Amino acid sequence: MPDVCILTDSTVQFTRIDFPGRELVKIISFDVMSAAHGKGPYLPPAQAMAGLPQGLSSPAYQDFLDQYILLGAKFREIMVLTLSASLGLTGCYAREAAVQYSGSAQVQVIDSQTTAMGLGLLVQLAAEAAASGASLAAIERLIRAAIHRVYTLFCIPGLAYLSGVGCLSPSQAIVGEMLGLLPIFVLEDGHLSLLSKVRTPRHLLESFQDFIEEFSDPFYIGLIKAASGGHFRTRLLRQHVKEHFSQVNLSECVINPHLAALIGPQSMGLVIMEH
Repeated sequence: MPDVCILTDSTVQFTRIDFPGRELVKIISFDVMSAAHGKGPYLPPAQAMAGLPQGLSSPAYQDFLDQYILLGAKFREIMVLTLSASLGLTGCYAREAAVQYSGSAQVQVIDSQTTAMGLGLLVQLAAEAAASGASLAAIERLIRAAIHRVYTLFCIPGLAYLSGVGCLSPSQAIVGEMLGLLPIFVLEDGHLSLLSKVRTPRHLLESFQDFIEEFSDPFYIGLIKAASGGHFRTRLLRQHVKEHFSQVNLSECVINPHLAALIGPQSMGLVIMEH
């Protein structure tokens, strides 16, 4: 029987598809609530009529318990890496299910304090360690240390989505969207904090560039692009990274549907991991 498997949630975005230990990674899925269902946070009428996702329904306590029972029949130890607790109750449900689980496998739940590519980097790190034979305790130490080396920026124009996860009130979201600004948030210590508000794509690009320049020796730089292409041409950001960090390639991916339903399909993100 293999020793350790990694269970994560469907907001994860991997930086590569062939990473070591990929067969040890299992994903528990959110349910996307569409505008047609009449659920989820407020959406501006134009977006609601377009049928865009409104929000996510987190995997529930029973979903996690079912996964533990299933995985416990195949693995001795289960590491659960969930998106930041500030973005939903997923981690809470995972921990509650771990307490109630009565099987033989040991379950360890960790709040990644991030999501998307940041979560993917941590999962990949854990999977590689598991594939090499590391124990659950050793992988936990590795991941807890790595969490503090992952930094994330999000530009979230659709503030209504943040009201859906309790980061803003509906009235704040409506007023913020009426101003037409591009708000930039930093995901720090697991919490979204407003960093700045910019008016143009050029200022957004400059903010992303300034954030990159704060690091002297990044291990990884990744861009999460909006579903419709984003607010600036990524070529300029790639060029900036090449000029300042020639040894690091800027990888890009389009925001996945589950993350898009959480923070909005027009959101963009920048993820940096230090050595």
